[in-house]
Amino acid sequence: MEVRSAVRLINQLQYKPGWTLDAEDNTKRFEGTVKVRFVFPAYHSERELAEEGYPTMTGGSWAEFRIVVSDCDDVELYRRVLRKIMEIELHEAREFLRVLPTYWAPFHPHRVDGMKRWGDLEGDLSYGIA
Repeated sequence: MEVRSAVRLINQLQYKPGWTLDAEDNTKRFEGTVKVRFVFPAYHSERELAEEGYPTMTGGSWAEFRIVVSDCDDVELYRRVLRKIMEIELHEAREFLRVLPTYWAPFHPHRVDGMKRWGDLEGDLSYGIA
């Protein structure tokens, strides 16, 4: 697939309310790739907020990924984008899964011990706050 076609197709995608996907040509850095920025609503996940049900939003969180598109058709492109969405959702799930009564997060993706327990020794560093 041509990069400009992939950019157009990704920019036509819709996911959950509050989510945006913004693709751009990334071929100056990596041949046959696009860079996709996902912006999504998120809650503050500090342990002390868990008992209250995480009442405050962060103002938005984001993640950026590079996706190789030169070797795929439209269905494979959508699959690759969805895999990145699933990575984001997994990151959030690891952050918010808590053990009562202490609200310990055994797989917290921002904590070295949580990364080790999950088997993610390099860490999950594709995320930020918008």
